[in-house]
Parts: sequence; C-alpha cells; structure tokens
Amino acid sequence: MTVKPLEKVVTEVNATVRGRVGYFHFKNCSKVLTHLKGHVEERLRTHLRKRHKIKDRGTGFARFSNKALYGRYVLYKVPTTAGWKKAHALQ
Repeated sequence: MTVKPLEKVVTEVNATVRGRVGYFHFKNCSKVLTHLKGHVEERLRTHLRKRHKIKDRGTGFARFSNKALYGRYVLYKVPTTAGWKKAHALQ
C-alpha cells in the first residue's frame, strides 16, 4: 500500500471545504462554519498524528497547532462569518 502524499491530501480537503463553504456561506451561517472549521482542523490533526505515529492527543495538538496547519500545511481557512444576503441563484 502506498501512502498518499500529504500535499495531495490537503489539496483534496481544501477543495471539499471550499465547496462546503460556498454552499453554506449565506445569511447567518457562523455556527455552521465554525463547526466545519473545527472539524476540519481536528480531522487533519488526527491524520497527521497517525501519519507521524503520535498517540497522545495533547502532543499532537502541540506539534500540529493551528498555526502549523494553516502555515506549513496550507489548510484553507474557513471564514466563520458571512454578510447578510439572500441566497438566490440570480445574485
């Protein structure tokens, strides 16, 4: 079994997250987007912990902090607020 390169994993995650953000990013979406952001960060951190064989969650959080996820691994930063606008296909 060949391990998928980490850059490809992050690229696929970013594409999926951008799609979700595009779908949910209207009106009062801050709760949904905040949940999505936390979930994506935790899942990538879990993936990195397994990849680097780090069993302790605290150690994994220290090693793969949010700064590292967004800086070194170039994870897409989910906006947690949106302006109030109508969700309409023609706008």
